[in-house]
Amino acid sequence: MTALDSTDLFLTALTAFSHPPRPIPRPLELSLPPIPSTFPHSKLIPRTRFAVDAFRYAGDYSVSYFLSHFHSDHYGGLSPNWSQGLVFCSPTTARLLTDVLNVSSLFVVPLPLGQPLLIDGCEVVLIDANHCPGAVQFLFKVPASNGDFQRYVHTGDFRFSAPMKLDPFLCNFVGSDAVFLDTTYCNPKFVFPSQEESVDYISSLIERVGGEHEVSVKSVLFLVATYVIGKEKILIEIARRCKRKVYVDARKMAVLRVLGYGDSGVFTEDECESDVHVVGWNVLGETWPYFRPNFVKMEEIMVERGYSRVVGFVPTGWTYEVKRNKFSVRSKDAFEIHLVPYSEHSSYDELREYVRFLKPRRVIPTVGSDVEKIDSKHASKMQKHFAGLIINR
Repeated sequence: MTALDSTDLFLTALTAFSHPPRPIPRPLELSLPPIPSTFPHSKLIPRTRFAVDAFRYAGDYSVSYFLSHFHSDHYGGLSPNWSQGLVFCSPTTARLLTDVLNVSSLFVVPLPLGQPLLIDGCEVVLIDANHCPGAVQFLFKVPASNGDFQRYVHTGDFRFSAPMKLDPFLCNFVGSDAVFLDTTYCNPKFVFPSQEESVDYISSLIERVGGEHEVSVKSVLFLVATYVIGKEKILIEIARRCKRKVYVDARKMAVLRVLGYGDSGVFTEDECESDVHVVGWNVLGETWPYFRPNFVKMEEIMVERGYSRVVGFVPTGWTYEVKRNKFSVRSKDAFEIHLVPYSEHSSYDELREYVRFLKPRRVIPTVGSDVEKIDSKHASKMQKHFAGLIINR
C-alpha cells in the first residue's frame, strides 16, 4: 500500500514554491500548534489533523486538507496564492483546481479512486459520490489505542444510489464510528424523482416544442441553468435525445475541456449552431429561499439572440412541489420557466436509506445553519431523523 507523509510532501512543495526557493526547517510536525477548539467539528476527522472542505479555516495547525469536489462552497479559501497545506482530492478535481482556479500544482495531490492509501498512518480510500464530476466520498480508517482503529465516512456532497451498497470499500465501513453526512435535504418534505425521470422531462419537452432542429429558423430558444460544474448529465442527454449540440460560453467550455468533453461534439461555442443554450445558475431567477423568475433577463436574451419565444429549465431539488406531485412552470407572455427537480444531493428518504445501510454510531450533519458549532441545535434536530438507524455500542 502506497504511504504518503503530509509533512514531507508539504515541505517539499513549500520549498519549491518559495521565490527564490529556500530551505524549510524540519521536522515541521513538532511545531504544529493544537487545533483550536473553535475549528468546525463537522470538518475535522477525529484523532487526525485531516480537514475536509475547510480551506476558509486553514491555519498553521494542519497541512493536510481534503477537498470533496469542485464547488465554491467547498473549495472557498483556495486561490492561486494557496500555500498553507496539501490538497488531497480526486484526479478530476485536481485538474480543475490547477487549470481553472490556478492553484499551484505543487500543493495539489490527486488520489486515485478505489485504491487504499496510507496518509500519515491512516488508511484513506476515495469512492464516487454521484454528485458532480470528480466528487468523492472519503473513507478514513484511523489508528486508535490498543492496536484498534476507528472508521469515518465523509460524504462531501453526494446523491445516494443503490449501487453504493455494493461498493466493497463502503461495505467495509458498515458499523463505522461516524458518518459526516450531506444533509442538504434532511427534511421529509424533500421527496423528488430519480435523475433519469427529471432528465427525460427536459429532453421530451425540447423534442416536443422544438421539433426538428432547424438552425436557420430561430423560433424557440431553450435555456438551461447550470453551475460552473455540475448538471452535465442533463446536457449530454439533451444532445443525445434531441440530436442537437449545446451552446456554452468560453468559460464553461474551458471547464468542459478539463472534464474531457471538449472534443465530444456535444458542445459548441457558436450560439448559432444550437437553440439549446446554457446560462449561469441565477440568470433565470433566484432559487433561494423560493423561486423568483427573472423574465426581464429572459426577454433581453431573447431579443439579443433573435428568437420569438424562450423556454427555460432550472434543475434543482429546491424547486419541487411535492403536494402537487408535478413539475412547476412559471409563465409570462412568450416565456416559460420549468422548475425541474433534478438533484445531485440525496433526498430525505435516500439519506435515511444510506444511514440504514451503514449503521454508524453517529451521524454528523455537514450542511445546516449552525452545524459547524459543537452545540449546534440544527444538527441535534437533524440527528433525530436517523433515530433507530444508528447503532449504539
